Amino acid sequence: MITMVVNNDDVYENESIELTYWLYYIMVYYVLQIICIITAFLNVQQYKQPEQEAVSTTTTSSTLVGMNVMGQLIDKAKRAIVMRTVNNEKSQHEQMQQEKIHYQSSQSNVSKSILPIRIQELEAKIENRATIIDEKSPAVLKYRTPHFRATATVKFPPLDEGEHWKIGWIQSCTRMDFFNSYGDCGYSSWEFPQLMSGQNPMISDSDGRNYPFYGSKSEVIEIQGPCIDYTTLKVVMNDNFYPHITWDIPTSNERLARLTNVKRHQSFYTWLVAMNARNGSILVLKTISWQMDLEINIDPTKSQGSRATLVSDPIPIQPEILKQNIRIPTCVLYPPNANSAQILVWHPGCHLGITSKRPEIVVPPRCMLVLLQNPFYANHIRHKTHTSIQNKLNGGSSSSSSSSSLSSSSSSPSPSSSPSSSSSESRMNVSQSLTIKPYSRLIFPHPSGLSSTSLCSIAPSNRCYNGMKYILNNHAKLAQGVMVR
Repeated sequence: MITMVVNNDDVYENESIELTYWLYYIMVYYVLQIICIITAFLNVQQYKQPEQEAVSTTTTSSTLVGMNVMGQLIDKAKRAIVMRTVNNEKSQHEQMQQEKIHYQSSQSNVSKSILPIRIQELEAKIENRATIIDEKSPAVLKYRTPHFRATATVKFPPLDEGEHWKIGWIQSCTRMDFFNSYGDCGYSSWEFPQLMSGQNPMISDSDGRNYPFYGSKSEVIEIQGPCIDYTTLKVVMNDNFYPHITWDIPTSNERLARLTNVKRHQSFYTWLVAMNARNGSILVLKTISWQMDLEINIDPTKSQGSRATLVSDPIPIQPEILKQNIRIPTCVLYPPNANSAQILVWHPGCHLGITSKRPEIVVPPRCMLVLLQNPFYANHIRHKTHTSIQNKLNGGSSSSSSSSSLSSSSSSPSPSSSPSSSSSESRMNVSQSLTIKPYSRLIFPHPSGLSSTSLCSIAPSNRCYNGMKYILNNHAKLAQGVMVR
């Protein structure tokens, strides 16, 4: 058996050496690790720096570019905002200027269309006398009503160059009841088809030569600019009835006395107007309402000269100047007028108030379009007018103008119905123009025949405007816009 003896000091020394080696290895290991880490960190820093420089360069350049782009965009946006603001200010300024100009023009138009016309004097009256009855003719009964007269003195304001105005009277008939009774034989009636059928509320009472005015002489005055001061104008009109009524029935060829009663009621509107001749607009200055009522009883058994008796009030009803103006309907501004539209209807075997089953149109209208366009008279017999009726209505008079009395309701001025005072008033009106201040031209139109170039022509057998649709074409377009002050 072998026995080994180990010394403790050697063991301890060996262990100490081993521990020393182990610690050395550990220290080296950690040092190397640290060195590797530091080296790696340095390498990473070396590689990262150029990248950061490149990135920073790129970022800087891109930032600069972006800043430039943004600056340009901002500049453009600011410029657009500034331009928009300037444009808005300009547009608002221009709009304000346009509105101001429009307002001024509208105000000027209003001031031009609605002028401060001053009415110095206005008078409307009917002669305070009874109707005069004339039985001298063996064929017809005549009567003359008192005259309705209207006079106005107007101060017209200054006018510019090219302005053209007409100041005058316009009249319309709003109602007509005109019946001639012949006992049991029947009765006749003068009618306006437009009023009877309700087609129009009124009918023009113009003279037929100077629509829409009542007459062509003292009834209307034209004034043209330039006028530097107010101009004084005077317009006068008068109206009355002077009809011829046959003693015998209108369809008879004899000259018997069968007339027993005459009833007549007519009402009118008369307007004092100022019309702009350039655009046709009408300014109503004043409106007058008046009427004429009469009734005559006739005893056919008595001798001529003592048959007729006035039974209505001999004192006429005076006209009324209305406080509020009445609008002028369009139908009053153009043809046909009253004298061209009226017809005489015979109701045989009927008393007044009863309509005959077979009424006859004895006297047709001068304008046949009145009947052709009105179905109200479709069932009326078109009676062939006898020459005896013409002779009776003429009454054997040698006056060439007596044929115009065939209308039997001549309320507009005509050679047979106009009083002698019309010419004197016209002369007074002309003398009035001589005292008017200078720088103004007053035109007093005189009636004249239609020229060959006129749009309207009158047929020899039909006193009606064939060109009715074209007469006063410009005025009719503006007739709906009649202005009322």
